[in-house]
Amino acid sequence: MTEAMAHYINDAGWLAPLYYVLSFVVTALVPVIPTPLVGALGGAAFGALPAVLYGIVGLALGAFVALVLARRIGRPLLLRIVSPRAWAEWEALVGIRNVVLWGVIFFVLNVDIAYLAAGLSQVRLRSLWLAAMIARFPWLVASAWFGEIVFTSDTVMLLALLALVAGVVVFQKLRPRIQHWLVEHLAPSAAAASEAAGGTTAAAGDDPPAVPAPADAAAGETRGALRRTFSRRR
Repeated sequence: MTEAMAHYINDAGWLAPLYYVLSFVVTALVPVIPTPLVGALGGAAFGALPAVLYGIVGLALGAFVALVLARRIGRPLLLRIVSPRAWAEWEALVGIRNVVLWGVIFFVLNVDIAYLAAGLSQVRLRSLWLAAMIARFPWLVASAWFGEIVFTSDTVMLLALLALVAGVVVFQKLRPRIQHWLVEHLAPSAAAASEAAGGTTAAAGDDPPAVPAPADAAAGETRGALRRTFSRRR
């Protein structure tokens, strides 16, 4: 497998980094593909440093495309990409209007569907994009380094991929609880901080007009939506 990858990279030539960059855009729009897997394969193919440098470009493009499409098209796009049941788990986060909290979500959950959910929020797109880049950069470095160090032979690569897939499955089981904790513990204080600061001003041409609402009412609405989601799941 590693030899086949090396031959593919050599045959692709200068197009190989382009394919790698575009794969981040694909993962941003097809959230079933884990981005850390792409970073690890890039580390094995190019080495950690080139994979990180190319990956920064890929992360930037992927986050930009996903955020803009979600903001422009809205829920119809989301429901074409993910099932209504899967989207129901994220609906409660759309009411978050604090970019720092979105950065925490990007870092802790590290899944691309968070881009799409964030694009439906009231936070400015440029702020969300920057938060996503900062939050996901450590994961990119770790996955590229992992791919270069661990993917040294076919056997090790297969075992590492199996372990990575198992980790993703376990994380998907725990993710709703993590989302629940984030909203329950961080959303109220984030909403209060946004209200105290006067809220985020929407930029003309790329953001929808902000709808003023009391901080505790917004936080309560978010928590209530999340509780209803979890009640349906049980």
